[in-house]
Amino acid sequence: MKLLFASDNHGDAAILRKIADTFANDVDAMYHCGDSTMQPDDPAMAPFTGIKGNNDWHLDYPQELLVKKGDERIFLTHGDRYGVYYGIGQLENEATRRKATIVAFGHTHQLLSGMRHGTLFINPGSTSLPRGEYAKLGGTFAIVTTAPHQVDVQYYDRQMNAVDNLHYSFPR
Repeated sequence: MKLLFASDNHGDAAILRKIADTFANDVDAMYHCGDSTMQPDDPAMAPFTGIKGNNDWHLDYPQELLVKKGDERIFLTHGDRYGVYYGIGQLENEATRRKATIVAFGHTHQLLSGMRHGTLFINPGSTSLPRGEYAKLGGTFAIVTTAPHQVDVQYYDRQMNAVDNLHYSFPR
């Protein structure tokens, strides 16, 4: 299964349209991890299942979602309520409680992927306002490919190109 994750576009509708135009037919689902700062009925958000970020306080998105897709239990949260700037320990506890196989979050504007106790933790970074080591890319999002014994994460830049040194494979 292929799942696309984006986050923190902060009103940049053009990048969401570009992502959807390029990948919607190649993935099984597209998720947005918050801080779109766009109305849920905005056409650019239509292809994405989204949740509320700290800058979306006035918008009608769910705070968090647990989505069952195939064999996966995907927990979507922005991350701000779990202190993700200081680590993912609180988020890991919540993932365990929810029996999530994938946890997708944003908030930090910095990409992150790793496997902990059989659960993939993924931050796709910010599509529009990146921070940290990979800020020079101008923005990132990720496609996660799941299989029974392996999970692959591939990050992409704003030009819709796979970033060669940002591909990770994790055994299950």
